[in-house]
Amino acid sequence: MRRLIPSLLVASVVISGAAERPASPVQFRAHVIEPKIPGGYAVLVTDLNKDGKPDVIGLTSQLKELAWYENPTWERHVLIDGMAGLVNLAASDLDGDGIPELAIENEFSMVAAKSRGLVWLLRYDGDPRKPWKPTLVDELATSHHVAWADVDGDGRKELINAPLIGAKAVAPKYEDRVSLVYYRVPAGGSGPWQRMLIDDNLTGVLHRVRVVQWDDDKREELLTAGFDGIVLHKAVGDGAGLRWQNTPLSKGHEEEPPRAGASDVAVGRLGKARFLASVEPWHGNEVVVYTSGAAGRWQRKVLFDQLVEGHEVCVADFNGDGLDDVVAGDRARGGRGSVHFFYAQDPGGAGWHHEVVDANEMSGSGCAIADINRDGRPDVVMIGAATANLKWYENLGAQAAPERSGHK
Repeated sequence: MRRLIPSLLVASVVISGAAERPASPVQFRAHVIEPKIPGGYAVLVTDLNKDGKPDVIGLTSQLKELAWYENPTWERHVLIDGMAGLVNLAASDLDGDGIPELAIENEFSMVAAKSRGLVWLLRYDGDPRKPWKPTLVDELATSHHVAWADVDGDGRKELINAPLIGAKAVAPKYEDRVSLVYYRVPAGGSGPWQRMLIDDNLTGVLHRVRVVQWDDDKREELLTAGFDGIVLHKAVGDGAGLRWQNTPLSKGHEEEPPRAGASDVAVGRLGKARFLASVEPWHGNEVVVYTSGAAGRWQRKVLFDQLVEGHEVCVADFNGDGLDDVVAGDRARGGRGSVHFFYAQDPGGAGWHHEVVDANEMSGSGCAIADINRDGRPDVVMIGAATANLKWYENLGAQAAPERSGHK
């Protein structure tokens, strides 16, 4: 039986701004999925056995084995073994059978010359609880972050691949261009995958690519976070005439590399208004939000600057008030780390209420939002680096409105 840990809430504070409503945090209860996963790095939540329950995959580059945990018992099943340097993964049901295909990346290194950057497609082979079948998609040095997006609005997903650095980049400034690319899925999922360019003007570190619905059309857009800050990538045109518009939104944290730009980005809503949440700079100490200002400019506000090492950020309406909140883990290399929640206090994004959960027990490297127990509340899943664990945080607060919960 998995161990149950009561929630721990400390450091409660309202961050500057005249709040129009009182602070409204919720309680979370921490549940252990995996107590021992050395150097936990990335987490993915998706239904892997078609039972309607979101399952969890925990990834670490310190193991050659990638496994998923079956909801609600969290029984462990091996997806694939013998994969060194695992770094990222993404899920999409390409064939419509109710069980997703998985894109994974491995043989990653921070040294470009040692990073083959293999990209694979995994399909289940009759039984999702048994090892899955891999097909090689591409080899692109330092492939580091992967996603699925329908970039042309045709109802079919394309595979997005974001290498971390360019082939000539070296620490600490990683001075080189790094290319963001994508692939169309071959007919039947087999055959050659053609690599196509999205943007070759990004520089330094390209840390994250996130899929967003930016302008409410059939196409999905991309946001990237790296030394260049936050950049919007939008495909226009169709077929052979498809091209990309790449628009910088913010420089992020403005300091010399490697303390530059952004580490991650997510899009949230404050009522009808959109905002951006970010961890800055790369592997940085700040949790930041951006709200839309005059002439379409984004107004930057630092919510917190005491992370030891931030990595990823997620957003959801945890308290059901119609305003999305922000959660970020502190990876805290050499320490234990904690989970930081920031609750929006007003539709203008002026006031935010800070809560710390699971203090010193989760050095959150990867995070995901999902309704794990299907009670209508968004829960949080995190994987810990120094703490070497995988947990889900059960939301014990008010239920979100049906149209906000993401569940019918």
